[in-house]
Amino acid sequence: MDKQAALHYIYDPFCGWCYGLAPLVSIADEMPGLTVVPHSGGMLTGEQAQLMSPEWRDFVRPHEERITALSGQKFGDAYQQGTQFDYGVKLDSGPPTAAMVAAESIASAGLKMLKRLQTAYYVEGRHIAEREELVRIAVELGLNAEAFSTAYDQATQELGEHFEQTQAFLETVGGRGYPTLAIEQGGKVSRLHLGQYFGKPELFRKALKNHLAHGQA
Repeated sequence: MDKQAALHYIYDPFCGWCYGLAPLVSIADEMPGLTVVPHSGGMLTGEQAQLMSPEWRDFVRPHEERITALSGQKFGDAYQQGTQFDYGVKLDSGPPTAAMVAAESIASAGLKMLKRLQTAYYVEGRHIAEREELVRIAVELGLNAEAFSTAYDQATQELGEHFEQTQAFLETVGGRGYPTLAIEQGGKVSRLHLGQYFGKPELFRKALKNHLAHGQA
C-alpha cells in the first residue's frame, strides 16, 4: 500500500451534497495510508455570492430532501426554520474557504474545520460566512484565536489562486461539480464515481481499500 496516497476532495462550503458526503469523507480520513486533501471550488464567490432568499431556499430544499434520503444526513431545525428564513445571511464561499485554508496552515486541520463548518451551518444554522463566527468556531476546535485570525486574513488575500487551482484540478480529473473525489496514488489520479456510494459507507470503505491495494475501485 502506498502510504503517500491522497484522496482529493473538491467541495464547496455551501454545497448540500458535500454535506451529504461527509460520512464517507470521515471513513476516508480514518483509513490508514490515505490522506484527505480538501479543495474548495468557490461556487458562491464574486458575482455569484448572494444573500439568503426565498428563491435560494426553494432551490435547495428539494435537493436537501433527496440528500437526506440518500445519505441519511439530516438538516437541523435551526437551519431549516431559522437560517433559511434569515435574509441577512451571507452565502459567500470565500470566508469559510479561508477558514479551512487557515486551519490547515496553522494546525493541519483543514478537513477538521470543513467538517465543523458543515455541521455549524446545516445543523446549527450558524452564519459561516461571517469572520467573527469563523473565529469562534476555530476556538471551539482548539485553535488559537490570534493565530487563526492572522492566517485567515492571509488566506483571504490568496483565495483567487486557491479557487483557480481547484477549478483547474476539477477539469483535469473530469469532474463536473461538487462534490468530486479523486485518488492520487503512485503518480496517477483517478476520479471516483460517487453515485453508487451515497448512504453505503461499508461499500465505500471496501472500494477505497481495493483501490489502495490494487489501484482500482
